[in-house]
Amino acid sequence: MDYGATPGRLLIIGGAEDRCCGAGLLERFVELSGGDRARMVLVTTATDVPEEVHAEYERVFRKLGVDDTCELRLSGRGDADGEEAAAILASATGVFLSGGDQSRLRTLVGSRINDMLEQRLEEGLIVAGTSAGATAMGRTMILGGAGSDVAAASVRTGPGLGLLPRALIDMHFGERGRLPRLLSAVALDPDHLGIGLDENTGILADDRGFEVLGSGVTTVVDAEDATVVHAAGDCDPITLFGARLHLLPAGCRFDFETRSPSIGPAHDKY
Repeated sequence: MDYGATPGRLLIIGGAEDRCCGAGLLERFVELSGGDRARMVLVTTATDVPEEVHAEYERVFRKLGVDDTCELRLSGRGDADGEEAAAILASATGVFLSGGDQSRLRTLVGSRINDMLEQRLEEGLIVAGTSAGATAMGRTMILGGAGSDVAAASVRTGPGLGLLPRALIDMHFGERGRLPRLLSAVALDPDHLGIGLDENTGILADDRGFEVLGSGVTTVVDAEDATVVHAAGDCDPITLFGARLHLLPAGCRFDFETRSPSIGPAHDKY
C-alpha cells in the first residue's frame, strides 16, 4: 500500500517558522528550490491579508538571495483553473503555500493548479506549506475542531490537495494542545497516518518517507493496527486500543513503507 509522497519533495511546516534569525526552514526551502536561481511562487489563498503576507515572504526570500518571487492569490476556482496561474506555476522551481484559514484552500482541491502541482512534483518541484498550507498537503485536511476528548465532534475534516497521500497533518501542534484533535481524526480514518507538527518544525518528505527539521517535535500517530470502536454520538468518546505514538525531534526519520521511525545521523536541526 502506498503511503508516500509523489517523487518530488515537500517541506511541510507547522507554522510560526523563523523568518529572521537565520531563517532555517525557509533557508532550506530556498536551497532546495535552486538558491539564488530559484523562481518562487507564493500562494496566498489561505490568508485574509495577502498583501502583507506577500511582502513579508518576498522580503525573507530576497534576504536569502532570491530575486524572483511571484504571488498567486487564487481567490476563486476560476483563478485556480485559469491560464495565467498555470503559466506562472509552469516556470516555478519552488511553490510556497502560506498560512491562514485552510478552508479557503478548498477552492484549489481538484483544480488545474492541484493537478499541475502533482505533475510538477513528479518532475522535481519543491512544494512547501506552513500552518494552513501544511494541513492542505494531505488527501484529507483538518479544517478545525477543538476539545480535550477523542471524539468525532473534536475535529472537522475535508478533502485536501493529496500531495502527501494517506496522511492527516495538523499544525501548531504542541503549542495548542492538538493531540486529541489528531487522535480523533486518525480514529475516524485509521489507515491515514497522523502527523502533528510543532511551530518552527517541518518534515522534508519524498516518496520513501520524511526527515524532521526545525526546533520542535513531530508527533506521528499510527492506528493502522489499532482497534477503534466508534461512539453512538459525535460528542461521546471514541474507544481506541493499540495506536502507536512516536515523537520525532530534528534529525529523526520516518519510513512510509515500514511505518517505522529511526534516529538519523547527527547534524544541525535544519
